[in-house]
Amino acid sequence: MELSGSHTFAAPRPVVWQVLTDPETLRRTLPGCQTFEPQPDGSYQVTMTIGIAAIKGTYTGTVHLQDERPPDSYILKVAAKGGVGFVDGKGNFSLEPAGDADQQTLVRYSGTAQVGGKIASVGQRLIKAGAEMIANQFFKALDKELPTRPQETGITSGKEG
Repeated sequence: MELSGSHTFAAPRPVVWQVLTDPETLRRTLPGCQTFEPQPDGSYQVTMTIGIAAIKGTYTGTVHLQDERPPDSYILKVAAKGGVGFVDGKGNFSLEPAGDADQQTLVRYSGTAQVGGKIASVGQRLIKAGAEMIANQFFKALDKELPTRPQETGITSGKEG
């Protein structure tokens, strides 16, 4: 299944980058996310509860941010399993200035995902619609995080260590 979309944030790229790569912010803003913990290898251990149609389950797995180019782009890899199936995915995220004086950022994403198990029985169209709904919820939650952030000028990957 292929996914793509975009979202415009009312903040400069360095601030949006900070929010998109901060583990605590991601834990709060990813729908159904219970844990998002940095690991020694640079990945993150995640636990999420997600429901699509009548099938709801808890998934555990890993998230990797790869090929990070602050504040321009990164690749996100996800692998998670649960009682109702699995999901493996890879997505490209790019951040570019939008609007006047670089005070807005356009985030574009595109990628692929494979699902299997009981969750796959709901059909690709429902899974894709569910994934798009989760992405929209995530970006709206991130929008709410931005006003609480100082307008930082430094850029970091969001990883400690």
